[in-house]
Amino acid sequence: MNSMTHLTDLIDAVKQGDLKRVGTILDQARDLVHLRDATGATALHYAAFHGQQQVAELLIDRGADINSTDSHFGATPAGWAIEYLRERGAFLGIELADFAYAIQQGDIRWVARFLARFPAMRQARDANGKPFRQLAEESNNSEIIALLR
Repeated sequence: MNSMTHLTDLIDAVKQGDLKRVGTILDQARDLVHLRDATGATALHYAAFHGQQQVAELLIDRGADINSTDSHFGATPAGWAIEYLRERGAFLGIELADFAYAIQQGDIRWVARFLARFPAMRQARDANGKPFRQLAEESNNSEIIALLR
């Protein structure tokens, strides 16, 4: 088998969260931890994206570069982990705080900007658990209220 076939096997095991298989593959070909697929992603990128924390820890222990960037997005494994959670509706704490601040300040342009980038913010809540729609209502700003409908 060539190294790309081994890498494909490793990435498959990573996606499945098969810790034992990942360890076995790396025991047989240690350099796989550094190899990249056609998009420039490493096995650690896939572990992060698929939420495989134990596998990620094993890869890091075996020498995976935690800050390697893929060639498609220039994203690190941390970026892939964030994308994994974003696909499930997650936001960064700073985004939630800044969105709440924009609503409270009546900054229509920034509220619109957030909603253009993150339409799901309409259903999200601030750090205190208050729905952003309620925060908009409390602002008494009709333009912001309309944006959050």
